[in-house]
Amino acid sequence: MTALRGRRVVLLSTAVCALVILLAPAVRIVQDAAGLWLMIGAPACVYFGTARRVVSTADGAALLAVGFAILHDLFVLLALDLALPLLGDHRPLELVPITLALAAAAIIVGAFAPEAEPVPRERYWWHRRGFGPVLALGALVLVLSVAGPIRLNNGLGSGVSMTAMVVIVAFLLLLLYRSGYAIEAIELGIYFAAAGILLLTSLRGWLITGHDIQTEYAYFSDVLASGHWQPGGIRNAYYACLSVTLLPVAFAHLTAVSGVDIFKVVEPLLFAVTPVLLFRGVRNVASHRLAVLSAIFFIIFPTFSTDLPYMSRQEIAFLLVGCAVLLITDQRGPLPGRRIAFGALTLGAVVSHYSTAYIIVMICFIAVAAEAALRLWSTLRSNVRSARGAERERPTAARRSSRQRRAARVTGRRHGLFAPWWLVLFAGAAAFIWAGPVTHTDSQVQSTLSSAISQLEGHASSGLLAAKQSDAQLLAGYKQSAVDITAADRAKSAYWPLSLVDQYQTPVVGTQYQPLTAAGRRIQSASINVTTANVIARSIDDRAYELFIVVGLLGVWFAGRRLFTPTRDQVLLAVGAIGMLGVLTVVPQLSIDYGVLRAFAEGMFFLGPFMAAGLVWICRALRRWSRPAVGAVVAVIASTMTGVVPQLTGGYYGILSMANEGQYYDIHYPTRAQLAGAQWLNALVTSTGQRTGTEPMVQADYFAADNLRTAFTGPVLPDILPQWLRPGSYVFVGPTMIRSDEVSNRINGQIVTYRYPDQLLDTQYNKIYASDGAQIYGAEMNN
Repeated sequence: MTALRGRRVVLLSTAVCALVILLAPAVRIVQDAAGLWLMIGAPACVYFGTARRVVSTADGAALLAVGFAILHDLFVLLALDLALPLLGDHRPLELVPITLALAAAAIIVGAFAPEAEPVPRERYWWHRRGFGPVLALGALVLVLSVAGPIRLNNGLGSGVSMTAMVVIVAFLLLLLYRSGYAIEAIELGIYFAAAGILLLTSLRGWLITGHDIQTEYAYFSDVLASGHWQPGGIRNAYYACLSVTLLPVAFAHLTAVSGVDIFKVVEPLLFAVTPVLLFRGVRNVASHRLAVLSAIFFIIFPTFSTDLPYMSRQEIAFLLVGCAVLLITDQRGPLPGRRIAFGALTLGAVVSHYSTAYIIVMICFIAVAAEAALRLWSTLRSNVRSARGAERERPTAARRSSRQRRAARVTGRRHGLFAPWWLVLFAGAAAFIWAGPVTHTDSQVQSTLSSAISQLEGHASSGLLAAKQSDAQLLAGYKQSAVDITAADRAKSAYWPLSLVDQYQTPVVGTQYQPLTAAGRRIQSASINVTTANVIARSIDDRAYELFIVVGLLGVWFAGRRLFTPTRDQVLLAVGAIGMLGVLTVVPQLSIDYGVLRAFAEGMFFLGPFMAAGLVWICRALRRWSRPAVGAVVAVIASTMTGVVPQLTGGYYGILSMANEGQYYDIHYPTRAQLAGAQWLNALVTSTGQRTGTEPMVQADYFAADNLRTAFTGPVLPDILPQWLRPGSYVFVGPTMIRSDEVSNRINGQIVTYRYPDQLLDTQYNKIYASDGAQIYGAEMNN
């Protein structure tokens, strides 16, 4: 009766919120609350009962319901976008249709979805173990994580941001050792820590700041302005990701949150649920310490804090993958229901982000292949034993018992793989259909596979056998490629003649590190090379992650229940994750297009508990000092991986979340002056196009072209290397080149910085715009 009454309250409040959004005055706090309830709150409540039937814990069901809510929004919005144009409405993604569709869908689902049993509540729940300290520290983390970027954006120091990072690491260590805290308090603490680290990066800059997020925001703006997402309308893989088109468009209409803040605040706060899902998934099969360590390793991994806040599509996809992993480890839930939910979440990952889905399919495929190989090996061994005769081949009872116990420790209870071949085939087919017939964005996949096959055929010139090319070699090869590609058009005067551009040299300047701080200079005076020490420390961190995985897998085999008892699926999927990383390492084109570090971050969903077990097993050699040793190792790794130590000493890459200098700042931080220059150029190019019927070409360096996307609506050629320059084009120069005459480009997945011959622009073009953040050279040539 209580559950029924609660469901009625949810449905009634959903209807009221829809009316508030459509009819009430635009009071921001009211509109935001109503919109967020319609997008997240109401679907999560109505799907909680469904989630409670496929997982065994109430907190796990609540986390899973958040994933179901995202899934619900994506497919309701997709159905709305595809259906209304058939009825004559060619702007389906507007306030009224979105509001009515989401409210109606939540009410209909709520009327028929199963209801959960009421969760027992304590009268004074805030007095439960751990909630007081967690809420206090969580509030401190959020305040510091918001104040730090604001200070940096205003040109002030990085002290608050560094303090925030130190407090976050200390907070995580507290959660590691407070096993007596309620599990909900631990999960809340992990969420606060993850949100704090993400906000330190995502809130940098008053504008859209970062790499991929610039393109994501541009396509979001297109869909928001047009009121319609057309499958295949733009054959770009970013445009095919509903996580950066339909989902933020709905947030923009239903709340008063700006589009910039949706990408910089709302989606990172949703993504912060992912480490909590990893914790809950590991906690289903392991101890508190291993579960918290798994989440910590995921949070402090550099990709989490430096790259993922700039890839909203992958943030949403990772959230859905985290929900899927939770289903794998909760074996007390019904297998058919978990498999159906896993398939739905995988489908959500497919429409959210292409490469996340491809990586999951690859991991599951390798896991299925590994299981088939194990079954074949078991069958062969059985046949050999039968052939040798019962007396000779049958082990003694003691040996058989020992072997069975060891196998049980590693594989858990005997059952089929959670994600069997047909479920993997379904996920692969969904990814193929979405990228091919639906959105027509499979050209990137085809290009990647073609290049990968060519590299494999080359054998010694690729993969593990290939020697790493220097920056100078990469730039030289890139120049020659530009000359070869443009040869035919250069003969028609579409590009500057080689006799001209070859006069201007572009020497590589190498990696530009931050200047040494006072602490760094004192260390340097002690005959310790700070830059070398920072490089070695980061390399040790990377090797430590790999060591923990190997030791964890071996430790689980030999130590068994003294560490934890993984399920058969966990072991096979861990093998699949290692195999996936091996494939990306052997075939460089895959790592260039999809990124080894991001793939490793995804692999940590399956490798995390083994990493945690490996660290614990190594530290057990210290006996009574093992517990503090684990914390010390985590603190050391976190202090270098998150950038606290390099920021204290200087002499290393600048961390954008902590500094207004360094490589990331130079290539990814758009200034207001740069934005003003881009807007001025956009107006000029638009008026020229209207007057002449043809818009002139605009060129900018690789990273400046990214920063232009939020202000410049036309096409941009993302290169100003002399071999690529075209007569008659506009050339946009950003603040880094103005300040230091240096330009960076991404070549074969590696950032290469070289000194640019600005005299080439001065002699062949007219400078028509100049500020401290942008210079624009005109299409008219000097004569």
